[in-house]
Amino acid sequence: MSVSNKTWKKCCRWSLTVALMALVVIIWAVTSTTYEFTEQKRIWMEKAIQDVQAVDADALYVTPIYLYTSKLSEELKEILFVEKKVEHDSIRGIYVTAGTAASANFMDIIDALIASGGNAVVMDIELSGGQLAFIPESAYLTTINPGSTTLDKLRSIIKELHRKDIYVIARQVVFNDPYTSARKPEWRIKYQGGSYFDYRWLDPSNPEVQSYNLLITREAAKMGFDEIQYDYIRFPDGYHYGLDYYYDETTQERWEVINDFLKNAKEVTDEYEIKLGVDVFGATIYGNIDWSLVGQYIPEIAKSVDVIYPMVYPSHISPGYNGFTNPYGDPYPFIQDSISKFVAAADGNAEIRTWVQGFPLRIPGFGPWFVKEQVRGTYDGGANDFVIWSPGNKYGNSWSSLGMIPPEPPEPPEPITEPMSLIK
Repeated sequence: MSVSNKTWKKCCRWSLTVALMALVVIIWAVTSTTYEFTEQKRIWMEKAIQDVQAVDADALYVTPIYLYTSKLSEELKEILFVEKKVEHDSIRGIYVTAGTAASANFMDIIDALIASGGNAVVMDIELSGGQLAFIPESAYLTTINPGSTTLDKLRSIIKELHRKDIYVIARQVVFNDPYTSARKPEWRIKYQGGSYFDYRWLDPSNPEVQSYNLLITREAAKMGFDEIQYDYIRFPDGYHYGLDYYYDETTQERWEVINDFLKNAKEVTDEYEIKLGVDVFGATIYGNIDWSLVGQYIPEIAKSVDVIYPMVYPSHISPGYNGFTNPYGDPYPFIQDSISKFVAAADGNAEIRTWVQGFPLRIPGFGPWFVKEQVRGTYDGGANDFVIWSPGNKYGNSWSSLGMIPPEPPEPPEPITEPMSLIK
């Protein structure tokens, strides 16, 4: 029995209507996972309904249904299929814990950040101690670190931040990991006699430790972060005698161990087209002993990563250190000098992004002035970016600094043209 053209068109119309209404439901589900139903989301919904109403059933009679996806509005396609990438000429941001990111007032903090002129956030992806703040997909990873539900809406949080034009950085603590060391004691640093070193430290040179951390990096990259930032990407500081590392200390330096790992990490972040950053001690720029102990050799690290974050907190040096007589009352000279040295050491291979002290430790009269002086020192030292560290995520004294933008580079001088001398 043959079906008339009229009946066929009617069936097609109903089929497409059902399909597009299902699309409306999908869009609703995608948008409703964020924190509030904004005006922009209402507009997206109206566009979806208009697409349903605008279906040409006669055209459908001769057009395969899958080709109708090309007729959806570009905005609908973007929200459904395209992950927004955020970039800024100057990064100015704050740090938040996983708990803060999961809290009900997190978007209020972000709105304050934006209103102040900021555009980036560094977010912990682990709880204090090393437990992941989300549930990983890797079956192997879950046998060691099954994660938690603290950031169970992490993807939605990142999407919302991207819609607000916020550059989102995942802070991953690498080798200082008491949570994992308790579950994999064989990965810990050992003494030559076989006993264990500090319970918090994994052996940075152990290939299994490195592979484990690369798995976490991959998990974070898949979540949609714009950058992965490594903290504790080093050996323990200080002199510790009789330690028995996995690597051969007679043939390899500590900085080579760290750099080899960073090269492998860069392959992962490159695969997801995001950046790789590293936190480094501020002291590594001032002496051979410091960088050789912890394995952070800035000229070589700069060749392996995209961003270097010097932790040049004035509270962490003593008056008189390298001639800086008053770092607590006048932080500018120390910040300007150290950042200029980091910029020179990186030699254009990596961006320098200052960790600015946003907490009052050892600072008499701590206030907005102290944060602003560090930002001024950052810019005068030749860097364009900074992020502010406050362990308790208290930024009342920091908001006014986030609107400070780097100065425009000077215009190149006009070429001097001298008239040719007359030939006699």
